[in-house]
Amino acid sequence: MDSVLGRKSAKCSVGVVLLDLDNTLYDWLGFFGPAMRGLCTRLGELSGVSASILYDDFKTVFSAHGSVEYTFALQELPSLRRLHPESSGPEIVHQYFGAVELYQSRRRRYLRLYGGVRSGIQAIRSLGIRVVAVSDAHRFHVVNRLKQLRIIDELDAVCCVPDLPGIDAAEISAIRRFPSERYSTTAAWELPLPAGIRKPDPHLLRWLLSELEVAPELTLYVGDSLLKDIPMAQQADVYDCWAAYGTHYSPLDMATLVRVTNWPPKAVEAALNATPEKLGIHPNSTALCFADVLDLVTTPREKWPRGAHSSTPHTQLAFDFGAEASTA
Repeated sequence: MDSVLGRKSAKCSVGVVLLDLDNTLYDWLGFFGPAMRGLCTRLGELSGVSASILYDDFKTVFSAHGSVEYTFALQELPSLRRLHPESSGPEIVHQYFGAVELYQSRRRRYLRLYGGVRSGIQAIRSLGIRVVAVSDAHRFHVVNRLKQLRIIDELDAVCCVPDLPGIDAAEISAIRRFPSERYSTTAAWELPLPAGIRKPDPHLLRWLLSELEVAPELTLYVGDSLLKDIPMAQQADVYDCWAAYGTHYSPLDMATLVRVTNWPPKAVEAALNATPEKLGIHPNSTALCFADVLDLVTTPREKWPRGAHSSTPHTQLAFDFGAEASTA
């Protein structure tokens, strides 16, 4: 067992804090929206294809791959394939790399940690409590974001989905700006999620806690999704904290997301108006900012609030925001 992961909490009622990523550590929609709009606008200028058609093309490709952050979407766009029937994927990327660069620069510009996240994680770890990032987004996106935010070295472990197998090396090099080592994980331990285990399946947390060798009653899980994070934690007998601060978003960015997904209108409406009361999903505790998470950790466990647990089955399909959101 790694010495860091084997570290015991110093007189704390928490052994490990599990942190969701998108909309819990940072505003995912806040950088995806501007980046996607910039990509479609510049791509339209370079190709002569209208931005509205490109949005529809991205919707088609994202829907086929079940992710709004499918890495190789540009080279699969129907409009570009029709324009360049003889070109390979890397050749198409090279021709329109100006649009890719704008997309990437906007992601870097708008990706920011929520206030208090860095200092909060540092304070939690100073108490001898492990902090583990948990996501069912693919490793490439997770590691790239955590490194850009300069937060990966503050974490004891990172748990995420392995990258897609069988990807051609030329396609990867065509879209990556940095050497391969830039995308390696430097957290003390990397935990790839087993195939078939994804949020909101409580087996994800049971498996993870087994790997970490920590009991559910010594675990705190923090996440923004009432539909995925909270029921999953409760069904795994893990104390949950709803990151309500992560549910605030720009209407423009939300409209951009909706344009490139195949989520049905009813699901969108339900998500935009979701509250614990409407969903019948009641978190044990609620954080209005990340400082509330630190306050919870430093409060004796017997004084932690207890909500009425949800009866939502973990198989429920839900509209969700973030790289880990499925569009299938």
